[in-house]
Order: sequence, then structure tokens, then C-alpha cells
Amino acid sequence: MELYQSLVAVNPVTLIAAIANLFIQLVIFRYLFWNKILNILDQRRQAADQEISQAKAAHEEAAAIKATYEQNMKEAKARAEGILLNAQKTATARSEEIIGQAQAAAAQIKVKASSDIELEKKKAINDAKDEISGLAMAIAGKVVGRELNSADQTEMIDRFIQELGDGV
Repeated sequence: MELYQSLVAVNPVTLIAAIANLFIQLVIFRYLFWNKILNILDQRRQAADQEISQAKAAHEEAAAIKATYEQNMKEAKARAEGILLNAQKTATARSEEIIGQAQAAAAQIKVKASSDIELEKKKAINDAKDEISGLAMAIAGKVVGRELNSADQTEMIDRFIQELGDGV
């Protein structure tokens, strides 16, 4: 137990020697290694500062690239909207042109049909006149007992058609 007690006991001479030894080591350490340690710390600080400045520069460059990208995207979107608007205008103009052409064609067909109807109507009236004049001549010939000249015949036919038209 004495062995252990001597290890735990405080001896003033040993304590002073240990403290003196510590100061001597600090002085030697300071003269031999202190400047080298400060140089290494300065180099590490400079390297860290340099990395931080490079990171800031990279961040700023990335922000600039991002801004350029966003601007390009806005321009592309504006161009796409312009193209779409132009296509819509072109489609609207083309559809209006096609509708106009169709309406013009329909009007032309309507006018032609009207004129064809009018022509057929006149033809039917002339055919009816011819048939009626033949019947009227036959009737008049039997009634009057004589043949009519062409002026009398035309006058009689027109009067008969007029009376027939007034009755309808």
C-alpha cells in the first residue's frame, strides 16, 4: 500500500520540478516550433479563404447563369406565345376566307338556280302557250267555222292566257 500511497502523495520538490520542466518545454517549443505552427495555420487560413472566395465566385456565376437561363426561358415562352397567336390569326383569316368563298359559291349557285328556274318557267309558259294556242285554234275553228289569220290568233291566245292567269 505504501507503493500506491507514494504515487498519490504530493511531494513539493517533485511538483516544482514538474512545473519547471513544463515551462522549459514551453520555451523550447516556442523558439523551435511556434513560427512553423503559425505559418501552417496562416497557410490553412489562406487556403480556406481562397476556397470560400472560389465558392462565392462559383455561386455568383451560377446565379448569373440561372438569370440568363430564366431570361432565355421567358423569351422562348414569349416567342412561342407569339407563334401561337400568329397561327390562330392565320387560321381565323383562312377560315373566314373559306367561309366567304363558300358563301360566294352558294350565292352564285342560288343565282344560277334562280335563272334556271326562271328559264324553265318561261319555257313551260311558252310550251303551254303553244299547246293552248293549238287547242284555241281548234276550238275557234270549230266555233267560228273559219280559219284565223296569225294576228287574230296571237290576240286571241294572249287574251285567253290573260283570262286564265287572272283566274288562277
